[in-house]
Amino acid sequence: MDSSFLISTVIIPLIASSMVLGGLLSISILQLPTIRKNMRMQTEQEIYARIMEARIRLENTEVFTNMAKESPVFAEHFGLVDTPEEYYTVMAFVDLIEFLFRLNKAKMVDAEIWSRWKLFAKTMLTIPKFKKVWVKTKDIHSTEFRDFIDYLQMYRLKYMHRLTNLIITLMFSYTAHPY
Repeated sequence: MDSSFLISTVIIPLIASSMVLGGLLSISILQLPTIRKNMRMQTEQEIYARIMEARIRLENTEVFTNMAKESPVFAEHFGLVDTPEEYYTVMAFVDLIEFLFRLNKAKMVDAEIWSRWKLFAKTMLTIPKFKKVWVKTKDIHSTEFRDFIDYLQMYRLKYMHRLTNLIITLMFSYTAHPY
């Protein structure tokens, strides 16, 4: 058997395939920490979602509501709305928005979807009961999330102030020049 034939048909393909496999193995090893991190984050998010679901189910029971009414903290919070169920609903929405806020920070939510939820959060701040409960309970949330909601609230107030000024300006300009 000719040595050049052996080199060209066996050894060179063997070396090339070994290099390709070595390269793929290196890439896999380099990506392993990222894969582990993403799997861990996904698992944490699934656990958090289940915990929130369980909490909401438990809170919305008559037994828990009756016990909670004995607490001065819950009594004060229930006093912000008409029924305990309204309080639980507001808190569920706040927790949902915070969860999506966290997902957005981790770049786990599409930008368009996050934009819709951000607009939803701004809209929720127009509901007086939502706003009252938020103001009274915001200290239980992370500083970063509190700052985000407060920013949305401030942005909304700033927008409303500009709109009011525009309306006043238009009213005065119309009365000064009726034609």
